[in-house]
Amino acid sequence: MISVELILFILKYVFVILAFLFIASVTKLIYLDITDTSRYLKTVEDAYAYLKLINLREDLNFKVYESYGIGENVTIGRKKSCTIRINCPFLSKVHARIFLYKDKFYVEDLGSTNGTFVGGKQVLEKPVRIKDGDKISFGGLSFLFVEVLDNSREENENDEI
Repeated sequence: MISVELILFILKYVFVILAFLFIASVTKLIYLDITDTSRYLKTVEDAYAYLKLINLREDLNFKVYESYGIGENVTIGRKKSCTIRINCPFLSKVHARIFLYKDKFYVEDLGSTNGTFVGGKQVLEKPVRIKDGDKISFGGLSFLFVEVLDNSREENENDEI
């Protein structure tokens, strides 16, 4: 027969192992959350421009930050490879791209299902020039485009690529 002392001895070590696994998984989740957040915070500080979320709602069931840094070439979507990854069900996997061309920013829709809008107008075949203060919408999320890059050069009326 197995003695009570042996059962208690085994249960004690099983409990210690389970507690260790729990602490390790919590530590891993905290690390992943911190590194994910710092990725966006760093890019906002070092960015040429940023997107500031306008329609922040508490009832969103996905993580979205208040601002996202924009570098020379940024993709927006749900896919892990996107520079700005937002797990919004109304965003396509690779929804849109914002890029810098000749010191001017442009947004391009990458064949998204729900479209990309600048100032309420849908971005269709060609990239559209975006300026400081423009409202940009991707799949139900609206952002204010804030340009940090110093564009002291003369504004050219021909904004086409």
